[in-house]
Amino acid sequence: MPSSLDSKILAITRNNLEAQEFSDLIASEGGRAIPLPTIEIVPKDSSAVDEFINAVNKNENEYCAFLSPQAVDLLFRHASRICKTDELVSVLNSRIVVAIGPKTKQRLVDHMIDVKMVPERYSSIGLVELFSKMENPSGKKILIPRSEASNDFVERTLSALKMVVNPFFLYTVRTSEITPLWNDFILLLEQKKVDAIVFTSASNVRSFFEITQNTPHNISSLLKNVKAVIAIGPMTNEELKKRDIQSFESSEHTIRGTVDLAKIVLGK
Repeated sequence: MPSSLDSKILAITRNNLEAQEFSDLIASEGGRAIPLPTIEIVPKDSSAVDEFINAVNKNENEYCAFLSPQAVDLLFRHASRICKTDELVSVLNSRIVVAIGPKTKQRLVDHMIDVKMVPERYSSIGLVELFSKMENPSGKKILIPRSEASNDFVERTLSALKMVVNPFFLYTVRTSEITPLWNDFILLLEQKKVDAIVFTSASNVRSFFEITQNTPHNISSLLKNVKAVIAIGPMTNEELKKRDIQSFESSEHTIRGTVDLAKIVLGK
């Protein structure tokens, strides 16, 4: 039986490396994936490791929550450069480490971190739900290493539970430059050959439209030619709604979840 993604073209707001899992899944279903680099990560320097270790110990943070694989990768890359990996592992394993989803958990486990909590829903909302179900979250202290570009939803909602939230900014993001790949993508949009676009974060939504504003095309109009605009999670979906883009939201907030949703939508 042919797959519902046979000969379909699906774009994703990630660069080639980050889109590898998506590209492999689409290829296995007979389709073609187009990675669209939208953001570049700008990390703090290696001194962030010492600052982070001090932040974990400061005020006796009981929890440390990682919201993305990128935060894990950056932290351990810096730690390796300054020979602080063992100290970082030790300090993290002395706390209750929370991962927002399976990919983030696996990155932590690869670095010998004992991940004790993962929300049922792999999103910021799921993380808040996880703590809201605790018997008494009031007064609990949590450190959250993250991007400066992230919104403050987690901080606000956990603070509303009377938790003490300490964000730690590991990196920020900037919009990528336009590459020839974008020109190919826009040409395919004009030809009505793009079957689906997967947006993988709110930051990627913002940068996607910042990039396309610098082209002579009406992207919002061209997106009407796309059969499925898919958001990986609720925050991404909200960012699309702000731009009056109707999108489907994956019930499982993972890359595989977006591909499964694409198969359903494009199979109709």
